Amino acid sequence: MRTSHVKTPTNPTRIEWSFLAMMIALCAILTALQFRWTGELADAEAARLRANLTESARQLSHAFDSELSESCAQLLPSAAEVDSLGREQAHFARFNQWSSTTAHPAFRRVALVVRAGGVLQPLALNQHAAQPVPIEWPTEWQDLKEDLTRRIKTPGGPRFVSPSGMLLSFAVFGGPRPTGGPNIGWLIVEIDPAYLREVWLPELVRNFLNPDGNTFHDVELKSAQIPATVIYSSGTASVNFGEPRVKVRMNFMGHSADDAGGSPESGRWILEVRPRPGALEAVVSKTRQRNFTLAIMLNALILAAGALLVRHTRRSRQLAEAQMNFVTNVSHELRTPLTVIRGAAHNLQRGVVQEPARIEQYAGLILQHVEQLTAMVEQVLGFADIRRNSPVTSRQSVSLADVLRDSVAACEPDTIAADCVVELEISPSLPSVEGDAAALRRMFQNLIANAAKHGGEGGWIGIVAASSNGSRPAMIEVRITDRGPGIPEREHAEIFTQFYRGAVAREKQIRGSGLGLSLSREIVEAHGGRISVESKPGQGATFIVHLPETASHQ
Repeated sequence: MRTSHVKTPTNPTRIEWSFLAMMIALCAILTALQFRWTGELADAEAARLRANLTESARQLSHAFDSELSESCAQLLPSAAEVDSLGREQAHFARFNQWSSTTAHPAFRRVALVVRAGGVLQPLALNQHAAQPVPIEWPTEWQDLKEDLTRRIKTPGGPRFVSPSGMLLSFAVFGGPRPTGGPNIGWLIVEIDPAYLREVWLPELVRNFLNPDGNTFHDVELKSAQIPATVIYSSGTASVNFGEPRVKVRMNFMGHSADDAGGSPESGRWILEVRPRPGALEAVVSKTRQRNFTLAIMLNALILAAGALLVRHTRRSRQLAEAQMNFVTNVSHELRTPLTVIRGAAHNLQRGVVQEPARIEQYAGLILQHVEQLTAMVEQVLGFADIRRNSPVTSRQSVSLADVLRDSVAACEPDTIAADCVVELEISPSLPSVEGDAAALRRMFQNLIANAAKHGGEGGWIGIVAASSNGSRPAMIEVRITDRGPGIPEREHAEIFTQFYRGAVAREKQIRGSGLGLSLSREIVEAHGGRISVESKPGQGATFIVHLPETASHQ
C-alpha cells in the first residue's frame, strides 16, 4: 500500500512578510512626508496671511465705506425726483425704499433740514410716520446747525466735518436743469454707534480679518481727532506684545477717498490691526495635527488593506493546498479498498479460493470495502449538495433520541472495527427538535465515526443528550466524548474548516477526507444550533452540539 504524503498549510512565506514590511515602510515614509508637506503648506498659509494683513485691512475699510456711501446715495433723491414728488415726499419715498432693502440699518437718525422763515428746521424721517416730522435740534447736532447757518449767510467755505465721524450731511438740490438747481436743503444722517460696535464692525472683522471663527487679529477703531476716542475694540486690542500693527483710514463721510479731499488721510477713523500673538501659530499647529491624524488614518487603512490582501492570499493558497490534499487523500482512500476488492475478486474468479468459509470471508471483505467506498462517495456528494443547496430539505418535529439511536446503530461497523464500547445516555424527558431527521442522522454519524477513527485507541465513546439548563432559547445539548489522544488547542479553530485534517491524522495516516466535521457544522448551523469542541492533548475530545427545542417544549 502506497503511503500518502500530505502537505500541511504553510505559514506566511518570505514574500508575504517582505510585502508587509514594504507596506509598513511605505506608509511610514508617506506619513512622514505628509506631515512635512502639511507643515510647509500651513507655514506658507500663515506667511500669506501675515503678508496680506495690510490688504485685508484696506479691504475692510473699503467694504465699510462702500456700504456707507451706497446707503447715503440711496437716501438722497435726485433733483428730478424732488421736482416730481416734492422735497419732503421725495426724501420720504427714498427713506422707505432704503429701510426695506438695506442689509445694515446703520443710521440712528435721518432728517431733512429745510429753511422755514429764515430758520433751519430739521424734519425727521421714520417709518412710523406718513411724512417727515418736525423735530428740535438734537444736542449732538449743534455744531452742524451752526455750520449750516453760516453757509446760508456766507455760501461756500469748507464742508462740515463731524469730529466723531458719526454725523454726515449732504446738500439737496432742486430745479428743472438736469444737474439740479439751487440748494434747497440738507440731508442729515447719524450713524448708530451701538449697531456699529455690536453688528456691523464685528461682521466685517470676521469676513476680512478673522475668517472661519478664528481669532487671528485684534482690532481697534478710533477717531482720527486728537485726543482719539475709541469707537470699537475686539476686547484684547489694547494688549501689545510687540507684534507689528497695521493702520488704515476709513469713514470718508459717505464719499470715496478721492471725493473726500483727495487724500486717504481725510478718513475720520483709524483702523488699527494687530496680529494676536500665537493665534495663527495655534491654528496652523491644529491644522497640521488634524492633517497628520488623517494621514495616519489613511495610511493605516492602506496598511490594513495590504494585510488583508496578504491574509486573503495566504488563505487562498492554504485552501488550494487543502483541496490538493483532499484530492490526494480521496485518491488514497479509493485506491486501498479498490486494490483489496480487485485482489479478492481475482482470487475468486481464478478459483484460488474454493472453501465455502474462505469464499464467505472474501465476500464479506468485498462488501466491507464497497460500503466504505459508498460512504466516502456519499460524503463527497453530500458536501457538493450542501454547497449548492441548504442541508435541511424538510422541517418537522424530530425525536432526537431516535436519531441518536439510529446513528449509533449505523456506526456499529466503525465502532466494532475500532474496538470501542459506546455508551448512550439519553434524558428520559428529552424534547424533540424541529428539522431534517436524515440530515441530523448524517451529522451524528459523522461525529461518532470521527470519534471511532481518532479516539478508538481509548476503547470508549460516550454520548450524553439532555436539555441545556438556563439557556435562552431552550436548547438540547449532545456531548460525544472519546478517550483518544485529543486535539491540540491550536487546531480547535481549524478542524471545522473544509478539507482540514489534523496533524495526528496525517501522521498516523488515518483515513478521511477532511469533510466530515465541516459537513456537521453546516448541518448544525442550518438547524439554528452551534457546535464546538473541548479537548486537551492526551485527554480525549468532546464535541458538543446545541440544537434548539421545538416551540411546543419551550
